[in-house]
Amino acid sequence: MKISYQWLLELTGLDWPVDQVADRLTLCGTACEDIVSTARHMKNVVVGEVRDLKPIEGADKIRLATVSIGSETMDVVCGAPNVAVGQKVPVATLGAELAGGLTIKKTKIRGVESSAMICSQAELGLSDDHAGIWVLEADLTVGESLVTALDYDDYILDFELTPNRADSMSAIGIARDLAALAGVRINYPTYAINEDTELSSDHVSVAIQDTDACGRFTARVIKGVTIGPSPWWLQKKLIASGIRPISNIVDITNYILLETGNPLHAFDLDLFGSNQVLVRRAHDGEKFTTLDGKEHTLTPDVLMITNGTESVGAGGVMGGLDSEVKDSTTNILLEVAYFDPSVIRKSRRHLGLVTEASQRFEKGVDPNNAVHASNRAAYLFQELCGGKVLGGIVDNYPKPFAPRQVNLRPDRCRAILGAEFSAGRMKEILGNLEFEVSGSDPIECLVPTFRHDITREIDLIEEVARIEGYDAIDDADINSGPLFTPIHLEDRFIDDVRRVMTSAGYDEMLGHGLAHSKDAARLEADVPQLKIINPVSEDLDIMRNSLVLSALPVVAHNIAHRNLDLQLFEIGKAYFPPDNSGAGREEDRLLVLVTGSTPGSWRDKPRPCDFHDLAGALENLRGHFRWPQPSFEPATVPYLETGQSFAISLEGRSAGVMGALDPATGRKFDIKQPVFLAELQLSSLLALSDRQPVFTPLPIYPAAPRDLAMIVSESVRVGDIIDEIRSVAGGLAESVELFDLYTGKQIPKGKKSVAVAISYRSPERSLSSEEVEQKQQDVIAALKQKFNADIRDKQE
Repeated sequence: MKISYQWLLELTGLDWPVDQVADRLTLCGTACEDIVSTARHMKNVVVGEVRDLKPIEGADKIRLATVSIGSETMDVVCGAPNVAVGQKVPVATLGAELAGGLTIKKTKIRGVESSAMICSQAELGLSDDHAGIWVLEADLTVGESLVTALDYDDYILDFELTPNRADSMSAIGIARDLAALAGVRINYPTYAINEDTELSSDHVSVAIQDTDACGRFTARVIKGVTIGPSPWWLQKKLIASGIRPISNIVDITNYILLETGNPLHAFDLDLFGSNQVLVRRAHDGEKFTTLDGKEHTLTPDVLMITNGTESVGAGGVMGGLDSEVKDSTTNILLEVAYFDPSVIRKSRRHLGLVTEASQRFEKGVDPNNAVHASNRAAYLFQELCGGKVLGGIVDNYPKPFAPRQVNLRPDRCRAILGAEFSAGRMKEILGNLEFEVSGSDPIECLVPTFRHDITREIDLIEEVARIEGYDAIDDADINSGPLFTPIHLEDRFIDDVRRVMTSAGYDEMLGHGLAHSKDAARLEADVPQLKIINPVSEDLDIMRNSLVLSALPVVAHNIAHRNLDLQLFEIGKAYFPPDNSGAGREEDRLLVLVTGSTPGSWRDKPRPCDFHDLAGALENLRGHFRWPQPSFEPATVPYLETGQSFAISLEGRSAGVMGALDPATGRKFDIKQPVFLAELQLSSLLALSDRQPVFTPLPIYPAAPRDLAMIVSESVRVGDIIDEIRSVAGGLAESVELFDLYTGKQIPKGKKSVAVAISYRSPERSLSSEEVEQKQQDVIAALKQKFNADIRDKQE
């Protein structure tokens, strides 16, 4: 947001230096990022008058102009097509440093000496217009400094505004803060409209189909305007704000936008097409051509201004080509409206346009200022365009916005700020910001409708602090709280998870939590989605309900760039819509993923990643946090391959899922290689992570290892076999581990070979061979009975 320094002084009546203005506004939250002098390219530039023009021999496009600058007359070579005798023009003399780094020196062109330059606005840094020289107003004094003649010794203040301060996107909004800092009130412009007895309502009516999208629409008619250039006082304010002057009609609407923050649009009434204004949603597939000449195919996301049958403008974004103001325009239909910010955001995004109007509507303009903005513009049309302002305003305001009441407790304000402010001072500050205040404890505040950001008591406290000045609040000289911030158990747990995963060679992904609803439906169509009302992109329209939604695009991106071998993890949240109680739900989750090949080394060759690599990563975590032995149950997970998807539980508590990505799902994300992943619920894992380690003395009695190989049906789960062995062997089975699993030759169809290693040991005595053998035979008998196991051989 750029605004003229002199304009702010004009509105406040202050005489503060520009640096003081910028510094005070910055400290109160209206941050001034840059200060640029308007006269930076006008040193040694004066008002000149063209006295004569002569052709230059051998040159068709340049001429020799004789120019008077008061103290002397000089010859200047000029190639501008619009230069003419009698014009007042800006003349850059020797030493002038113009925009683009051009410094004026004596030079010869086609043998003719030239020691000055007649300038366009572009050379003076006022615009990008190189079409011709700048022809000044005829009443300027020849020889006078251009800066003095134009009263343009000003500064452009460039503000970086926070998104919540929609009111600051206007000269009055910024001036309001400045005035409050100085303890004064704004000098609002005064005006008097001479309305005609003929009424605007005789020429136009307003209807709104979607009153949620368009909360207010005002229209008025101005007849008999004359199109021409705007006066310099208006042009220079537009130029300072980065807006190119076009014509008096367009310039007035832009000027009022900058002054009040309310966007306006002027239609050519004779080209409007009817005497009805209908605000509606666009029809699906409707065609519309905007002012920039581009045709758009619309959807109902776009709000349209129509004449009842045809669209004439995209509400809050840009007008239409067919009803724009032209040089021949004589009658104006003026629109000042209020549109819902989310609707304009969608419209602007669909049209691919960002305009001064859309930026303000997206942040939220003041609906109750629409009539004032319309009156201000009508007054300037009357004064600068010779227009006849028809009586009254056609105002469709179906759902009026009322000021919000927020109370401020003085004691609470003092406690929060740690400073002593009287209730009277608080009321003074809020009053200078144009809040209606009454009472003393609490202070009752009616928040004006231009301050959408003030909703709570703490917001009022912030207003008091920023206007009084944060530098006026003493620093605390004692510390009443702890000298350090303790680390929460959840944060420490997450840090530990991250450390274990990275030490195992895994890379962390950092997702933003957003996803595409179509991708979510591809994974798990039945899982509810938390939709975003105003998505930043059509491809990011929901909050993810699974970390897999963020991980698969990352995998696809890496594979597309030939980074095929991945070991990744992510710690983040999954989001779900409100339940019957109205409360939304967030879950902290851990995603672990492997694909491609394992890293190679001098000892091990790379090999394709498989299910066991994923299980190994989870085993690392289990060992670190001393979780109990997990249970794996076959599960149906839509995005995991059938037969290779499992539900994980710890002590009967659901902990997540793991398995191989279904190839069909992978292809939807352009992933063609096997992917193995697990998604775990951190809350379940955290609940089991606070166990104290238990010391177990080193064994003093020898172990008796036994291996057991068997052939069982493919449907028998290895986990069930191990559980049965532990159950039969009891406390003597120190460990039971799978060391071989085989299907293929020499194994009957529908069968598999399973080999486990059992270590028998007693902490109290040495086990005899007979005792161990008896326990082994008990195990074999149980396996035969329960699983119909065929014991392949016996090894001791």
